[in-house]
Amino acid sequence: MPTTDTRHHNFFADIRQLRTAERIGFTFLFVLLVGFTTVSAYFQWQSILRDKKTYIELIGRSKIEQFESWYDMQMTKARELSESALFIAIVADSIETPSRTNLARIDDFLRPILRSYNYAESAVLTADFRLLFSMTQLVKSDCAEVHEVISQRKPLEPFFTTLHLTTPLGKPGFHLIIPLLKDDQREPFAYVVQTFFADDYLYPMVAQWPGNEKTGETLLLERVGDSVRTLNPPTLVNISAFSLLVPAKDNDTVEARAGLGQRGVMIGKDYRGKRVLATVNYVPEVDWIILSKMDFSEAFSAWIPTLVILIVFYLVAFAAILASSYVLVSTRIFSAFRSRLELLKRTERSEALLRAILGRIDAPVVIVDKASTIQFANQAFKERFGDSLPEGLRSVQEEPDKETGTQSYRIELKSIRGEILRLYVMPIHILLKDQEALLGYVMRDVTELESALEQVQNLNQDLSRQVETQTRRILEAKEELRTIAAAISHNLATPLRTIESFSELLATRALDQLDAESSDYVMRIRRASASMVTLTDDLMILLSLDSVVPAHEEFDFSIAAQEITSDIIRRAPQRRYRISIMPGLKIQGDQGLLKTAFRNVLENAFQYCSDTTVSSIEIGWYGERGIFVKDNGLGMTPEEIDSILNPLSKTEPDNYVPGLSVGLTIAKKIVELHDGNLEIESKAGEGTTVRFKF
Repeated sequence: MPTTDTRHHNFFADIRQLRTAERIGFTFLFVLLVGFTTVSAYFQWQSILRDKKTYIELIGRSKIEQFESWYDMQMTKARELSESALFIAIVADSIETPSRTNLARIDDFLRPILRSYNYAESAVLTADFRLLFSMTQLVKSDCAEVHEVISQRKPLEPFFTTLHLTTPLGKPGFHLIIPLLKDDQREPFAYVVQTFFADDYLYPMVAQWPGNEKTGETLLLERVGDSVRTLNPPTLVNISAFSLLVPAKDNDTVEARAGLGQRGVMIGKDYRGKRVLATVNYVPEVDWIILSKMDFSEAFSAWIPTLVILIVFYLVAFAAILASSYVLVSTRIFSAFRSRLELLKRTERSEALLRAILGRIDAPVVIVDKASTIQFANQAFKERFGDSLPEGLRSVQEEPDKETGTQSYRIELKSIRGEILRLYVMPIHILLKDQEALLGYVMRDVTELESALEQVQNLNQDLSRQVETQTRRILEAKEELRTIAAAISHNLATPLRTIESFSELLATRALDQLDAESSDYVMRIRRASASMVTLTDDLMILLSLDSVVPAHEEFDFSIAAQEITSDIIRRAPQRRYRISIMPGLKIQGDQGLLKTAFRNVLENAFQYCSDTTVSSIEIGWYGERGIFVKDNGLGMTPEEIDSILNPLSKTEPDNYVPGLSVGLTIAKKIVELHDGNLEIESKAGEGTTVRFKF
């Protein structure tokens, strides 16, 4: 016995040596096999259950078909009897004259029927339930049960009574009541009572089980108040008919559930307390319930071999998994020796490669033990510090960072040549199994790098100072240029207006005294002075835009367009115009600045329209936050657009008009002050479209 225990212990100890992945694999395989088998067993169980339910349902259906066939046969004969004019006449004559001759005629008519259908009794009652004729005297056909049921139903068609203990013998039986009516009557004048003993046909038909099941049983049930009563004696226990009562509230029993109206196949306990598979049907036109059932254990006895096979399979699968695990572990033990030899070879090779790499890298690397004795040092370390550990390095090994892990330290160490080296040191704690822990240092020499960085920082500081000085000079020069330009524009304004005023007086007073050439000179002077005044005003506006902060208010381009176009039309009424302005062109911005920009664009559009054609101007929405101005003027090339938008351009387009370039530039700058941009789309001879995009 001790030997056996030791083997078992060693076996399971070997099994525990499996790797985690192998354990998971074996477990997964076992679960997969068990799951597959369980699913197969489940579907087989469902198949057996489905077959047994179908089987018990067929048995119940066969029983109800027997009852239906018997019932249809009895009702057919009963209707033939109730519709027989000869029999009705015989009974009517017997009621009027109850002679032996008439009663004999009734006997001759009913006796063949009694023999053919195995009736226990055939009798005739009058409408007042008086016994007119009785063939066998085995049953009192004028009993209280018959009177009560006829009085309650008042039948005009044949019907069956329920099962009861017939008098005087007290045997279980029931009656077929056949009403007899004359042609001119609405109520029966007599009743034929055909009596059946349940033992003669009904009970044998119920007791007969079509299969070979030992626990197969069919019960006739009847709901009586709060109970369900059996109308036939059970075959599985020695109980007489009408003796077994099951409370209807006992929902666990199939008899109670059948009495409560549940139909079809069901599973539950029967009156014996055993689990059964049952089916429920109802006899047509009769308050009888047919319950066919058999014990659950017998119905599913075929499942037992499957269950045994399933358990055996589980045990075999578990044993196979254990055996496979043991073989795997044993195989690994045999191959462990070869693996160790190969591991030693790989370790030696890796150590040689590591020494070669560490010996040739420029970063100093050293490994020491707890006593600060050097266990390994590469060539870079020996060249800088020799064979001894620098004093400054000892402090690093005493401060390991256990919370944040490995981190670098910046220190300065003195080399064997007396130089001060700047180093970044990263301590590495080396933990070896069953050996003394070691501490390694990987160092990076940043002496030359930091010196170079200091030089770069000094150069950057000098460059920053120079850029700052140059920027300040540019800003001062720009401000000085703005001041000079403003002064020039202001000083030019007065003499220009003087020239414009006097040239206007000269044209008014002496134009008719001058020849054609002199008059042309005067008009040219007026146009040049007016253009110069406009250019000076535009220049003043352009210079002041850099210091303007736009207001945030609502500006209606539609209203401004009406005002500006009306003013332009008044100045040149001889021209023809077609102007389209979309209403509701509202944008948030500075009203004064936006109106100046809009006026410059419209002035440009009218200026470049041909005098010989209708000047067409269209103003509307562009996108969700944009305004467009489209004309049918002369149009421009891309080079002309660039020249017009550049106020300092030295080139001029062929159709250049003085002052317009500054006006469009002002419009562009105003739109940009509102975080937008101004776009010009044009082709020579096809007109121009200017878009304000906000």
